[in-house]
Amino acid sequence: MLIGHYAPALVLQRARPSVKLWQLFVATQLVDVLWAAFVLGGIEHARIVPGFTASNDLDLWDMPYTHSLVGTVAWAALALVVSWFVRREPTRTGDALVIAAAVASHFVADLVVHVPDLPVTLGGATKLGFGLWRARPVALVVEVGAFAAAAWWWWWPRRTNPGAPVAGAVLLGLTALAAVTFYIPTPPSPAAMALTGLATYAVMAVLAGWIDHRSAPA
Repeated sequence: MLIGHYAPALVLQRARPSVKLWQLFVATQLVDVLWAAFVLGGIEHARIVPGFTASNDLDLWDMPYTHSLVGTVAWAALALVVSWFVRREPTRTGDALVIAAAVASHFVADLVVHVPDLPVTLGGATKLGFGLWRARPVALVVEVGAFAAAAWWWWWPRRTNPGAPVAGAVLLGLTALAAVTFYIPTPPSPAAMALTGLATYAVMAVLAGWIDHRSAPA
């Protein structure tokens, strides 16, 4: 899941406008940002297996520190603490909890689509995953539908604000991109996948900040 991970960010930002959308975009993908860094550093491992699932060729066979249930909870807790100390607004406790929830949402979203490759503990053999990636049409509908619904939910209260039409057009484009990603060939190596991911996450964070600003009340 790529674009679909941003659905919780849109929902949470409407519920908690004091947290910037770009911050929630970063939070929902924090686990994958760390995964990319750990793969590039040789700490976690993946391999390209043609036809591994109907949706992509990436076999994520070793990622206990970033994608395990225990690991995700730990990263969410760290995000909560860091956010609480960095923020100075009166709303910082609630804001930090929302950011932590955004980080934790990554495991839930992955659980739906991944084959059983999400460890429960750092070193345990038990791995989870409902395997929706094995049925690409179903996975596509779920991911695109989740993002489209969240995008509409976020945009609707802003629809009369200056810049809202442009923001809506961008979100519509991202919805289309969510569908297209299911047909884009997997990068040739895990390192290439990691670098592509990091570039994508950076662009998405900047874009989130831009559309949030463009559609804000005058």
